Amino acid sequence: MEDYYQILGVPENASEEEIKKKFRELAKKYHPDMGGDPEKFKKILEAYRVLSDKKLRSEYDQKRKMMKEGFFFDTPFGFEDLHSFFRQQSFDDLLADLIEDFFSFTPEEKRDIIFDLEVELPEIIKGTNKNISYKRKVVCFNCDGTGSETKKLIRCNVCGGSGKVFKKSSFFTGFIFETAKRCNNCSGKGKVPERICKICQGRGYTIKDEIITVNLPPKFNPKEYIKIPGFGDQDPLTKKSGDLIIRISVKPHPKFTIRGRDIIGEIELSFIDLILGKELTIDFLGDKIRVKIPEGYRGEYLRIPGYGINNGDLILKIVLKPVKKLTPKAKKLLEELRKELEEE
Repeated sequence: MEDYYQILGVPENASEEEIKKKFRELAKKYHPDMGGDPEKFKKILEAYRVLSDKKLRSEYDQKRKMMKEGFFFDTPFGFEDLHSFFRQQSFDDLLADLIEDFFSFTPEEKRDIIFDLEVELPEIIKGTNKNISYKRKVVCFNCDGTGSETKKLIRCNVCGGSGKVFKKSSFFTGFIFETAKRCNNCSGKGKVPERICKICQGRGYTIKDEIITVNLPPKFNPKEYIKIPGFGDQDPLTKKSGDLIIRISVKPHPKFTIRGRDIIGEIELSFIDLILGKELTIDFLGDKIRVKIPEGYRGEYLRIPGYGINNGDLILKIVLKPVKKLTPKAKKLLEELRKELEEE
């Protein structure tokens, strides 16, 4: 029996509000459309279904207590129970849509692949083409996705073609639970290959090595996903393919960091530059940028518009250049300058 408290990450004495809040957080985080695991998402739904209902939570707590004494219990709810329950719940639009989408979601029809791609900061700023290689499932050419040498399927003799197996469990307090589980023999399809395909071993798919080129436009926002339709896993039955979803991460750079849409760095200036002003050229990832420091500048940062990500800026923190050694002449001139400034 699953530990629903652990799945939701709440203590056993959690309030209804705490359970609901945690469920909302996890449901949005682990939904398959967000790159989550469908089975894990289903467990989150199941845990909330039980712990949000006072009667079911009480029965569940009793069962947990009795398990410690050696009794065994199975999961008390089937997929249809969850669907019926969540259709009656009131959630915000996003969460309601995510949950409803899940119940029409089947791993056989939607098989997105998540690929993590690491790039350098200059590649983000200037744009680049990246070749990536990965593996994906495609329909077996020998059995046309049926998993059968004869391309014929027969009724599963374990579940009788229903795709489910049922089990009743009870204990001495009088509670009786009936569970409906997906049939492992036919994976819930109700049918099995007439004769196992020798190429795919009955799976209906083979593994294909793919190499594709991904274009990153200049100043691409690395927080955005790149979706390439039709390059995910292919469903053996529907022949539909999921998408390839590329998540970008940026390698640390020795001089610059990304903060939102801005690029943050440092620039070293002398106090004379700040007092008198100066025009200088900055080397920014190979690009030469002309910058004018106004006379008497007192700011802590220089902002150069348009050199960040997605219309962001380049922001340079001003660091005072240390004076290594003063010649007698330089020291005399500085003393005269200080005296003149103090007299103003």
